[in-house]
Amino acid sequence: MTKQSTNKLAILDCTLRDGGYYTNWDFDENLVDNYLSAMNELPIDIIEIGYKSPAKDNYAGGHFYLPNFVIERIKNQTKKDLAIILNEKDVLAHEAEVLLTPCIDKIKLIRLAVAPQNFLRGIELAEEVKKLGFRVAFNLMYASKWDANFPDQQQLELLNRNCNYFYVVDSYGALFPQDIKNIFKYLKSELTIPLGFHSHNNLEMALANTLEAINCGVNIIDTTIDGMGRGAGNLKTELLLTVLYQRGIMEIDFDILNKTVDAFLRIKSKYNWGTNLAYMVSGSFSLPQNKVIEQVNKRYFSLNDIVREVIEDAGQLSRKSSMEVFNPDTSCSQVLIIGGGKSAEVHKTAIHNFLKNKSEIPIIFASSKNTRIFRDFKNPQIHLIPGKELQRLKDYLSLKEIKNRILIGPPSLESLEDTENLKIFNLSSEGKYRFPGSVTEYCLKVAKAFKAERIYLIGYDGYGNFFNKAQQELFEENKTVFNHYQKENFQITAITPSDYDVKKSSIYSFFQ
Repeated sequence: MTKQSTNKLAILDCTLRDGGYYTNWDFDENLVDNYLSAMNELPIDIIEIGYKSPAKDNYAGGHFYLPNFVIERIKNQTKKDLAIILNEKDVLAHEAEVLLTPCIDKIKLIRLAVAPQNFLRGIELAEEVKKLGFRVAFNLMYASKWDANFPDQQQLELLNRNCNYFYVVDSYGALFPQDIKNIFKYLKSELTIPLGFHSHNNLEMALANTLEAINCGVNIIDTTIDGMGRGAGNLKTELLLTVLYQRGIMEIDFDILNKTVDAFLRIKSKYNWGTNLAYMVSGSFSLPQNKVIEQVNKRYFSLNDIVREVIEDAGQLSRKSSMEVFNPDTSCSQVLIIGGGKSAEVHKTAIHNFLKNKSEIPIIFASSKNTRIFRDFKNPQIHLIPGKELQRLKDYLSLKEIKNRILIGPPSLESLEDTENLKIFNLSSEGKYRFPGSVTEYCLKVAKAFKAERIYLIGYDGYGNFFNKAQQELFEENKTVFNHYQKENFQITAITPSDYDVKKSSIYSFFQ
């Protein structure tokens, strides 16, 4: 790379926008002040200060909505060009004027985050934004999933007519330098407007990909302080500036740069941004990174499960399980399914009395949490062990106790490395699984194997008003599963307190 080849290179720092995914777009004013002061002294051409969004039904901070007083405060502290971004899926073309009119004469560049399937809608929005006098950047997401000649020639002509920049966005952090070279070679053959590149760092290729993009003649590059950004984050501003300084391309005051980096590092322990193994998996397979993390956090699924499912869906794996499919020798008209709720512990005396003379009733565990309550019963006890659940079970039971239980893996499980001679069955892959990954559905399939007609739920409490995002998604998933299987003539009854929309009864009513 020569200095001459990057004379027109602009750097856009989007820390206050992309970093907002970790802070919910709330930033301490002193941190913002120090950041802007540093940006004024560094070779940063454009500062993106957040989203401009219509009202939504959840909380987000000032850098998600950018009310006038926030924009004015920032504008008064810097002479640098300011940018904001619109999430195209949230803003209709006819809404642009009302949303953006307060930004006229304050914001120079409006960027549009556009999913490939919404390309034409994005063009309509770009037309309306450009009419208001703004420069427009069209940020087309998910580049690692684009076809070879996408956007097509007609779409490229629309970009030339309606936009000032076209951005390649590596949303999954999945690209490699050769991909960058191929993409920009194709784009430069048809596009006459300047090109931009927005990297993510799932595979720690953000710097290499950005340098390749610069070699390809890209005009504008995105960075964030310490890479703070959605999921695995972005190219670090300080890293790119250091490399460009070393190559003699620009001058940098490293003391000023270090001061603002230190300020963000002081909040990193709270938000913990940056890549990790789960994000690397999402990058390798071009998976939405938040979904991978939620799968791991919500259902205790392992990365092995996620990778196996992706490969199988892509047709790269012909699954031939060597494990014996669970097929009980006896049937039972009723079963207990045990969730992880606290009500099982609260009502354990009643549960013990209920089971005292019912040793034939199978007990199916959706979670290991309440295992100890049932450890002294001779009932058939079945544990679903997706992902890391077997490791969790070992926290509650001894190895000898576990060997007396029935362990069943999900239908996607082909084998399980086992050095302890545990007998592990496979859940049949026959029959349709309507909610892939749902442990509750797995439990109901086991109940069906017993030919059960009546299912009693214990410890399926719900979460009351204390929802986090993962809990809410799991609650909604279970609710949907129950609704579906009740229509298949399963009689599902919660006999401990439950927020789920199933028939309610009381374990105490069985003793009358």
